[in-house]
Amino acid sequence: NEINEVPFFDIQLPYELALKIFQYLGKTELGRCAQVSRTWKVLAEDEVLWYRLCQQEGYLCWKLALKNCRARERTLKTNWKNRIGAVSQLRYELGNILCDVHSCDGVVIAGYTSGEVRLWDTRTWDYTAPILEPAHGPGDAGPQPHVSFVRINSSLAVAAYEDGTISVWSLMFGREPIHHYQHNQRIQALALGSEGATVATASGFEVKVESPNGRGFWQTTETFEIQKLVNFLNLVPDVTGSPVTVAAAEDIVYLLKAEEPGKILHSVYGQPVTCLDVSAHEAAFGVKTFGWLLNEPNQV
Repeated sequence: NEINEVPFFDIQLPYELALKIFQYLGKTELGRCAQVSRTWKVLAEDEVLWYRLCQQEGYLCWKLALKNCRARERTLKTNWKNRIGAVSQLRYELGNILCDVHSCDGVVIAGYTSGEVRLWDTRTWDYTAPILEPAHGPGDAGPQPHVSFVRINSSLAVAAYEDGTISVWSLMFGREPIHHYQHNQRIQALALGSEGATVATASGFEVKVESPNGRGFWQTTETFEIQKLVNFLNLVPDVTGSPVTVAAAEDIVYLLKAEEPGKILHSVYGQPVTCLDVSAHEAAFGVKTFGWLLNEPNQV
């Protein structure tokens, strides 16, 4: 390195002393310092600094890691443009019909008419799918009920069965369910929070929200009675305190909060809601219109 002194605000420091100061910075801070001047850029990209940071991240050489990352990116773009790729099938077994499927962070959950719920981790391309044990014991008479819905996030997997049973599994603690509860009728909609442990289900005219308390024991947080049958159900993400649920029941969209009556967000008689999605501050839904004009379009 040909730089002997480094301008450090209103003084000049020896390169070794400036390097010692920069050793207390992280990756983000070093990247910002590299934009100050050419001298600071040379200092912030010194291999001594990045070798230590790469060792903390588990890499042997930061230049090699960056080179491999760039090479993978170029290969991916080239294959995408030239339509080069392969289709991988996560097949369970022939004869059982897939009822519902969901995924999160590369982990796929699937439910079947046999009543079995299976998981695949596509990040490791492990094609052996473990079975999540249902709440029904092996001694129960008769076949297991069909799976109606499955949902998964980074920590939980949930399945709703045709007989109104809901099972909740932890992705960290094995195949036995950590919680299950029962509705008196068939499940019409199932929602799982994108983060955390909150489950909402709709059956008949009832919407039930379940979550663990401060000691980890699951309980019914809130129960709502709705005048129509629920078709779609979503939990609002990034909500502090009690969970907030948005439900679409035929031609009405409800906002459901604990200890508050259901608030109607949208209601037009004879125009059913066809889909629903929510974010932290907005709700989007599709409406099928039946106007007098034949060319009146459907709406979002």
